[in-house]
Amino acid sequence: MIKIDTEKGIENLCNLSSLSKMMGGKKALIKDIIDVFLKQLPEELQFINDGITKTDYTTIKNYAHTMRSSVSIMGISVLAPVLQEMENAAKEDDMGKIKELDTKLNLICRQVIDEIEREKHNYI
Repeated sequence: MIKIDTEKGIENLCNLSSLSKMMGGKKALIKDIIDVFLKQLPEELQFINDGITKTDYTTIKNYAHTMRSSVSIMGISVLAPVLQEMENAAKEDDMGKIKELDTKLNLICRQVIDEIEREKHNYI
């Protein structure tokens, strides 16, 4: 489990136990999935950020939707509602809301990446 300090104390940001259970505890397979996730997440964030720059609501909507699946597999439940809101805002062409959510999304994702990188050694 990956934890982060928040104003409320310690909060779990990522819970890899579901992934571990799904993969039957096979550490090499879990590590491979973690590696793919760590490669994909920054790419998906970049697509969303590019979509914002280009005011491309379809790209924003599609990548927010795709990311929801990825973060779900990794047990990052805090991001699911952010991505759902972003997807909905893209459907409504609400760039103000999207930009607000994007700030939150990028902040959380940077923390997630750092924490998963630190946790990854448990799956070698």
